[in-house]
Amino acid sequence: MISAIILAAGESRRFPGNKMVHELSIKGVKKPLIAHTVDTFLSIDDIDEVIVVLGKNPCSVVEVLEGGPRLKFVVNPNYREGMSSSVKTGVAAVAKYADMILIHPGDVPFISPESIKALLKRARDLERVGINSFVLVPVYGDKGGHPLLISKELIPEVLAIGEETRGLKGFLRKAKAAGYVTNVYLNDVGVLFDIDTPEDLERARSLGLLDRE
Repeated sequence: MISAIILAAGESRRFPGNKMVHELSIKGVKKPLIAHTVDTFLSIDDIDEVIVVLGKNPCSVVEVLEGGPRLKFVVNPNYREGMSSSVKTGVAAVAKYADMILIHPGDVPFISPESIKALLKRARDLERVGINSFVLVPVYGDKGGHPLLISKELIPEVLAIGEETRGLKGFLRKAKAAGYVTNVYLNDVGVLFDIDTPEDLERARSLGLLDRE
């Protein structure tokens, strides 16, 4: 069972309005930012479910998504506490049955399906040789990005994160020290590029990630 957890509970403090429902045109397709992200994960048949973690104004996000039975929603009532609380809300929803989880911010919409498939393939390769505890990090150039792919054995460690221990960054630091982290090098700047401000939209256009309108 492979579960993808999409984080869409932030307050968009640096973006006018709710950035998750801001319409973007990517490769000729115009739809809300969060729909681009979610639809990319839903396009991969090996992913059994996509869980969207909601926070402020959850209905506005739900209304722009059409994903069928594989798309599910959970609400993080503590979203103001930071991303760690949203990660834990999403992971807790699948912890009892998921064999692997993918954790991805909703505001990282440019990742290609091929990159996600490459992570899943590497995970299967590791399991094939008997490695069952792992964290896969997609890397572009020398920078790690999203999504993280985490094996079932390390889910309890994710549920223990907190803002005071730097959330997923703290988890990654510990996992790397324990030898669990594998970098997966990809030719996809989309694993890095998030949308936090209106200026990020212009930067995305300059890189050819976002259509010029």
